[in-house]
Amino acid sequence: MKILCTRDNLLNGVQMVQRAVPSKNALPILSGILLKAQNNRLHFTGTDLEMGIFCSTPVQVIEEGSAVLQARIFADLVRHLPDTAIEMELIPGTKTVSIRYNPSETSINGMDPEEFPVIPELDDNLTVTLRTQVFRSMVKQTAFAASMDENRPIFTGVLLAIDNKQLKMVATDTHRLAYKTGVIESSFDSAWQAIVPAKALVEVSRLIKEEDESITLVLTDNQVLFRFGDTSVISRLIEGQFPNYKQVIPSSCKTKIRLGTKAFTEAVERAALLAREGSNIIKIKAQDSALVITSNSPDLGKSYEEIDIEIQGEETQIAFNSRYLIDVLKVIDTEEILIELTGSLSPGIIRPMEAENYLYLILPVRTN
Repeated sequence: MKILCTRDNLLNGVQMVQRAVPSKNALPILSGILLKAQNNRLHFTGTDLEMGIFCSTPVQVIEEGSAVLQARIFADLVRHLPDTAIEMELIPGTKTVSIRYNPSETSINGMDPEEFPVIPELDDNLTVTLRTQVFRSMVKQTAFAASMDENRPIFTGVLLAIDNKQLKMVATDTHRLAYKTGVIESSFDSAWQAIVPAKALVEVSRLIKEEDESITLVLTDNQVLFRFGDTSVISRLIEGQFPNYKQVIPSSCKTKIRLGTKAFTEAVERAALLAREGSNIIKIKAQDSALVITSNSPDLGKSYEEIDIEIQGEETQIAFNSRYLIDVLKVIDTEEILIELTGSLSPGIIRPMEAENYLYLILPVRTN
């Protein structure tokens, strides 16, 4: 392998795939980045066996070949390289790569490319394409609601369901649920659904560049591939049955509250400062044209917040985990929201005003 390239060529590729390289692993080869020079492009691959990221960048290939370099060392070196022409060469008969720039040179001992895990190529027969802006918005408003508890793998994933021209994303940790739909540009006849690790969706969303206009999902029974620009991310699917989310979403409510997103967010954040330690409980009471938010901690003090609202239906009060409220308020970008309630023991629903494609369900907290 021998190539000529620029620092930016290397930096872009390394930063992309390094996100898939595990910080701790039992297999030394997984700490490396696979470099493959072919057809005047340098291909980068990183994987933790659960998720793989690969991308490519244009370079001048003098001699085709492959090498595996320690991700951390290689990435740190590339960040400190001068902005000049760079020559990389695999020293014949070794696994060492020489990196030359101006009159200087650094050599990095590598690993055997034959030991690097093979990233499978997926059949393109089952694909879905949508705008990257739609995809990122869907991930932003759902993935945060997935669980972090690896002992319950089903809840660490996001349900992706495709039916004709619509993609649905659903995430829940059993205490709250986020649901969003988005329009897709291409579809296929049959319906498809699978559970994708939330971590993989978040990484894909972060890797998407502003110039990437669309993203394609290649689907199989046990893996999904996300393709955008010069980058692809492959992820395993989570096995198991996702809970029937439709059963827990109330079909009606007794109270509808319309209020400003910013005012409510700020009031909840202030009340959360004095919420009872460990439980984060805040109480909400809707009456007349005001929403009263209170919290109390024997050690810290108490908080009383009141904001203007428009209310339809019955006056009511309910208690929530303040963190679950703040999480969703951070991802809603409309000026007003609608809160739907049906008593102190029933789930609450939060919707952005004039956005029928998103809802957030939050379970109440029992209080004495």
